[in-house]
Amino acid sequence: MRILVADDHPIICVALGEMLRAAFPDSLESVATVEDSDALLAMLADAPCDLLVLDLFMPGALGSIPLLERVVALRPGLPIVAYTGANQPMLAQQALVSGARAFVSKASGPESAMDAVRAVLAGQTYVDPRIDLEIARTHPWHTLTGGERAVIVALASGQHLHGIALDSDRSYKTVTAHKYNALRKLKLNSKTDLKHYVSQIGLGYLLGSH
Repeated sequence: MRILVADDHPIICVALGEMLRAAFPDSLESVATVEDSDALLAMLADAPCDLLVLDLFMPGALGSIPLLERVVALRPGLPIVAYTGANQPMLAQQALVSGARAFVSKASGPESAMDAVRAVLAGQTYVDPRIDLEIARTHPWHTLTGGERAVIVALASGQHLHGIALDSDRSYKTVTAHKYNALRKLKLNSKTDLKHYVSQIGLGYLLGSH
């Protein structure tokens, strides 16, 4: 069995490597490590592995959900344990939808990562016990229409209503209605820092940020 650990913190790579070797002394062939997303994608293109422990937030051109989606496209079916400093339920939910078999917050420690590895190798899905996916499932974000979500993301990215209307080929009135309908559903006001809000709930990847 070949395991790849992708994390930009050497101490985590060393700790997980030691724990993996201790947990699977007979079946583990190798533990390789990479410290940025570019090196990760290059290694996956050249050398297959049997399981990936992935920090979603590493240096490199890609991060977060776009990185996970690229990995899945490159190696379909590869068991992936997302092991990251983030703990937002919305991010965990999207990671599982996008192809991760497990999601673990680093705040839970390496033992939780090992629990996730064992579960994934047994063909199961694992979610950090600290993370309540029900919060994600019932979040008011899911009540927004596609148009309302697009407007909120565009505003959070720094665009203005007139520009959004031009880019989407919709009237200013329609775009404005989308904005205020979305704010009402999300229980926000017009002074809310939308960039901060979108990032805080775990959807920062929609803004093109890690």
